[in-house]
Amino acid sequence: MGDVEKALRRILNQKDIIGLLLIDQDGNILRNTIPVEHAEKYTTEIPALIIMVRSAVREIECKEDLTMMRIRSRKHEMMIVVDEKFTLMVLQEYPGFWIEPPPLPPTPQRDSDDDYDNDDE
Repeated sequence: MGDVEKALRRILNQKDIIGLLLIDQDGNILRNTIPVEHAEKYTTEIPALIIMVRSAVREIECKEDLTMMRIRSRKHEMMIVVDEKFTLMVLQEYPGFWIEPPPLPPTPQRDSDDDYDNDDE
């Protein structure tokens, strides 16, 4: 087993890792451990996102380049490592990021609507 395979296996053995996707610079899937329909969607969308973020990084600091980005959603965290030859995306569960708001307190019940009538007789 090569060093790359060992590194990928070590990543996959980490807690809360859902899977990974490794694509080349042409958008071909080299390694995939997530459902195929998700992998195809990520393969389509991630390169465009990388171009936009890379442009923003260069606009802010012209000598810098994008090497990694982290995106969090309600349920997942996506870590994307960008290289000249490939892009590695690791998807992990992130249960601590989205905390459900506490339930609303119960509305107090009234005995009747008679207490609120305005009797100005």
